[in-house]
Amino acid sequence: MENYSKLDPETGLSTRLLDFFNTFDFIVETAIKENVDAVVFAGDAYKTRDPNPTQQRGFGERIKKLAKKIPVVLVVGNHDTPNAEGKANTLDIYSALEIENVYVSRKVELLNIPTKSGNLQIVTLPWLHKNDYKTVGDKLNLLYGKITPDSPAIFLSHCEVQGASYGSEKGLAIANDVTIPLPLLQDKRLSYVALGHIHKHQVLGKNPLIVYSGSPQRIDFGEEKEEKGICLVEIKSTIHHPSSTFQFIPTNARKFLTITVDLKDNDKNPTQTILDEINKHKLEEKILRLIINIPGQLDAGIEMDKIKKALSNAHFIAGISRNVERIEREKIDLGKDVESLTPILALKKYFEAKKYSPQKQKVLEKYASQISES
Repeated sequence: MENYSKLDPETGLSTRLLDFFNTFDFIVETAIKENVDAVVFAGDAYKTRDPNPTQQRGFGERIKKLAKKIPVVLVVGNHDTPNAEGKANTLDIYSALEIENVYVSRKVELLNIPTKSGNLQIVTLPWLHKNDYKTVGDKLNLLYGKITPDSPAIFLSHCEVQGASYGSEKGLAIANDVTIPLPLLQDKRLSYVALGHIHKHQVLGKNPLIVYSGSPQRIDFGEEKEEKGICLVEIKSTIHHPSSTFQFIPTNARKFLTITVDLKDNDKNPTQTILDEINKHKLEEKILRLIINIPGQLDAGIEMDKIKKALSNAHFIAGISRNVERIEREKIDLGKDVESLTPILALKKYFEAKKYSPQKQKVLEKYASQISES
């Protein structure tokens, strides 16, 4: 995704696109350094079904680098899935080119992946068209029955599981209204369940481990406080008791920061108050938004040029919101004979409603009389 971005002067590319490339590089380097047996990718390579050539090249280069050393298994996500039946999805190119060590699953199936430590069985559930979910339970149970005890088995899917906690990506999701019942993923023959689609990292079950790795990069401010990372999984499989553990490894995801300033109505120097709050935070390399809550009674002005200058170290300023409090005007009951009131009597009623002191009322009435007589 390329929201909150500017052009990188060296490459001419969006800085947010480079963020995703840098995070993908981190994933590739981590997989190679840890000497893993396989890399599983749980869907949604791109934001849209029609990625541009630069995005495809960047993704493909990194998959190729991984595949030279490690088998890579990809399931198709909802953002990879075309609207029309029979139209290629965004990951089909790897199957079409028959890239060695890259496996793409676009249907419910059981894959046998050769790794340096032996065979790895993977039951896959990619994102399906809505009607295809009607028989998914029967299909999965049939595949579970085909799992052999001589090698570990995992489940890899891009789906929404009942009980999962959504983040801000709910607004990005295609309306599907299909959730997978959690018990359907709790087959004892599985050592691990690797899930994609929901951006928030979470564990839904422990026997077997059922885990959403979450997105490796932040998408927007709804994910500001979420830790972003990848899951390094270790399978300790025996014939009768398959088990696994995982380590959550934070990625180099760009940080988002919201600074909120609540001004007081008696603040004589609100600009300095805002600057003081800004100076409490490290802005470098962050995507930033500033929210200023301004009471309606505040008389002093805010010098926005100084505020913007103070924010200039941020990677990108997503916005400065000035929320001015609305003052509810109190309605004064002047009685039925309001039309017969003189201006001075009407002012008296106003002063009383404002609860001015008797001394202040006398002074104001004196000046009001002088003005009305002139």
